[in-house]
Amino acid sequence: MTHLRDRENPYLIEGPALISFSGGRTSAYMLRMILDAHGGTLPDDVHVCFANTGKEREETLRFVHECATRWGVRVRWLEWRDRRKRTPVVQRFEEVGYNSAARAGEPFAALIASKKQTPNQEHRWCTEHLKVQVMHDFMLSLGYEFGTYREAVGLRADEQWRYFKMLARNEREGRQCVAPLNKAGVSKSDVMRFWAAQPFDLGLMPVEGNCDLCFMKGRNNLTALIRRDPQSADWWIEMERSIGKGTFSSRYSIAELARDVASQPMMPGLDQFEEYDAECGLWCAGEAA
Repeated sequence: MTHLRDRENPYLIEGPALISFSGGRTSAYMLRMILDAHGGTLPDDVHVCFANTGKEREETLRFVHECATRWGVRVRWLEWRDRRKRTPVVQRFEEVGYNSAARAGEPFAALIASKKQTPNQEHRWCTEHLKVQVMHDFMLSLGYEFGTYREAVGLRADEQWRYFKMLARNEREGRQCVAPLNKAGVSKSDVMRFWAAQPFDLGLMPVEGNCDLCFMKGRNNLTALIRRDPQSADWWIEMERSIGKGTFSSRYSIAELARDVASQPMMPGLDQFEEYDAECGLWCAGEAA
């Protein structure tokens, strides 16, 4: 990577700013670069946020905690509580921590109960509420109105489609999202090379992603992941059953996938064409139903 002079350094994020930490390797790398650019300590008005849905894998939670501990940076752990705009902003989310963070899908389940439906590929409102809006509500609680602060997101130079979606969303919604990795020319290989040299790591394959059975992964990947851990399907099956209408996919239910796993002796391989160590909000933001 080309050395960047300080005045050109995309990692020098001026506040007020929100650093979106998804819990994956790419956004963690971005955070490390931003910290280095600021001499190891962020300005008081630059806030690092991790939004926990309750369905993040334990490896993700440990990784977020370890990054914060090893690097001496404060990461604000946030969880969704209410989507109604009439609810005071400080009651629409809760700040938690590594030990108190939900691990049984509680925020996600509460949102599904509130919406009386499950999200799916066509209506991906889970990210909009559980991650994007939670972080905006957190910033609003600190006195920063929507659109008045920068949002640093972990989009690399080899994710141009997502990058241009981000720019279009900025124009459409009046946001100030920036992608320092993209500007610095960072690719996936740069990120993986960095983590290969570190004393700790996320410990997940990129295709596994941070949300255990995210419905964006596709049938083959989901089937393979359920085969690895059959109990991982239980929560998703219960959500579809409790609502009684709709499924996380318009083409199949999680219960069907679990039955396939139980009846098929051969294990399908994981698809490697798509990467799920990506900013979750960049899949779905702006597409809430």
